[in-house]
Amino acid sequence: MTAPEFADWWGITATIARYGRLADERRHADMADLFVPDGRMLLFRPRAQEPAESPQGRAELQRAFQALDRFVVTSHVLSPSLVEGDGADRARASTHCMAHHIEETSDGRVRFTLADRYEDTLVRIAGRWLFCERRKYTDWTETAPLRR
Repeated sequence: MTAPEFADWWGITATIARYGRLADERRHADMADLFVPDGRMLLFRPRAQEPAESPQGRAELQRAFQALDRFVVTSHVLSPSLVEGDGADRARASTHCMAHHIEETSDGRVRFTLADRYEDTLVRIAGRWLFCERRKYTDWTETAPLRR
């Protein structure tokens, strides 16, 4: 890998990691700022052929990210990303994620886990790698009570 290729890989994977961290910190506006102004996210439920949601533009994305507010804590654990750049200013990335969401219920805390795959298209604008499109595929989910 050449130095420019490594710099691109680093910038792209940093954007992907930052998204997960910002989600866990509930920084919705900062999450939306990781997208180009008209960027979009397609959210696919398990076994779905069509997205259940497809917010586009930073304002819609920010509103969609507020769905995380119902959880008392989340942890997004990412696999290493497979990145393929075009040698210029566009790239594609694929990342697996285990997303753990903790919710308070009348019966105590419950963990809701999603096994997600992200398929991303990114562009470099003014030296920053931003998402044009994120496709989030949820492969499976699990709900379990947490031990006290």
